[in-house]
Amino acid sequence: MQKKLNTTFSVLCLIFSLLGCSNGQEQPAVTTGLMKGQLAPDFSIKDLNGNQISLASFRNNKTVCLTFWATWCPYCIKEIPRLKEIYSHYSSKGVQVIAVNVASNDPINRVKAFQRKYEIPYPILYDESGYVSRLYGIQGIPVSLVIDRQGIIIYRGYQLPENINRLLEQKP
Repeated sequence: MQKKLNTTFSVLCLIFSLLGCSNGQEQPAVTTGLMKGQLAPDFSIKDLNGNQISLASFRNNKTVCLTFWATWCPYCIKEIPRLKEIYSHYSSKGVQVIAVNVASNDPINRVKAFQRKYEIPYPILYDESGYVSRLYGIQGIPVSLVIDRQGIIIYRGYQLPENINRLLEQKP
């Protein structure tokens, strides 16, 4: 009986996870969770190499482009070239790109292989417990946020905004 419940639960999680993968064009604006103008709450979780990363470590120092994603989400995969471009162009200019894998139906070994396959240069954090995703009210992915140097959310949406360069170049 327990095995059947576990299987049913796993199937339901997969269905709800797939429903949460949004293309950003067909979805309405993000209306739940932390929003533009709010202070981004701190979190501290491990990256794929086991290093503890804290959002607070970037405050007063770097603008953060934070994205929530999963390997099985086709719209998340479409964002990778833009994230790599942002990382390449802006990392030396005080911008930190961070990807938070939501870990839903996404074992860490798959995420590590995905990082190698797509040659992702920016840190990938693994939200194994789902704490950070809940903290930020993530209900569909990809969700991207731009957080200024003071820790204030200046953008939140289902995809990176068209004016991302202007947001990243804002001076405090």
